[in-house]
Amino acid sequence: MVPRRNATHRTWGDAPPKLMSKRKPKTPHQHKTRGVAPKIVRGGARATPLSERYHAPRPSSLSPAQLKVRADALAAHADMLRDPNLTASQATEGRGTTTSNLWTYIPKAFKKDANGRIRAVPDRYIRRMEIPGPNGPQLVKVKGSKARNEFARYRNDVFRFQGGDPTALDEWDGVTIQGHKLLTDRKILQRLGEQDNLPEHFGSEQVIPYSSGAA
Repeated sequence: MVPRRNATHRTWGDAPPKLMSKRKPKTPHQHKTRGVAPKIVRGGARATPLSERYHAPRPSSLSPAQLKVRADALAAHADMLRDPNLTASQATEGRGTTTSNLWTYIPKAFKKDANGRIRAVPDRYIRRMEIPGPNGPQLVKVKGSKARNEFARYRNDVFRFQGGDPTALDEWDGVTIQGHKLLTDRKILQRLGEQDNLPEHFGSEQVIPYSSGAA
């Protein structure tokens, strides 16, 4: 009698049995993706600049009292642009306002330097200003500190002309700033000066509700 073979006994010609791997299968998130470097975040989160944390309100949405605060902030900004050594605290104190109002009403007109000091920078905020017109003060709307500074230079030269300098307005003949042609007619400006009809706040932001409009 032939003895029975054990089921696990291998004879010639039989295929070798499969060996089970002891390695655990990888879960989907364990598979590597070639060509994609892992994202490494070094250090803490970057602080958001103050100018980006605040959003300036639309001037047309402000009350007369808020327009006055905004005008004071713009005046402090102009002072700081003129004198880089002037601190924000000094500028705001001189204009009867606070540094918090700078960030509230015109945040993108300022930045902090490496030492944390607030610096004034050129901006693109809307300003409404009075300039001389043929029949008296004329309200105009300009955009940005650069245009505002040009109007301020023109104002200074008008006063120089009023003070007796006949050449003070020569560089402004035929000049237009953002669509507003500057008045340089000497006879008309002389008459306006004699009539005391030049703008009272020539070259400064006007605190007038926006329903009154501007050119």
